[in-house]
Amino acid sequence: MHTITLKIQNSMYKHIIYLLKNLNTNEVEIISEKMQPSQNEILRIKLKQLLEKKIEPFKLIKDPMKWQKEQRDDWEK
Repeated sequence: MHTITLKIQNSMYKHIIYLLKNLNTNEVEIISEKMQPSQNEILRIKLKQLLEKKIEPFKLIKDPMKWQKEQRDDWEK
């Protein structure tokens, strides 16, 4: 008996499993392990979640021109 480990894209997974399941079950045993997400994938998910949040940072500003002038006045001090 031999063991083969495959890394396949999600889009191909169903096709490969279908093929393996159609082989003789006495000769092939399917052991499926879900891969842990990579660091890049984790960061991508977190970034997507962050960007999906609705943020209105200037919502409380009543008079934008006045607020902007106050900000500039603070810079000059």
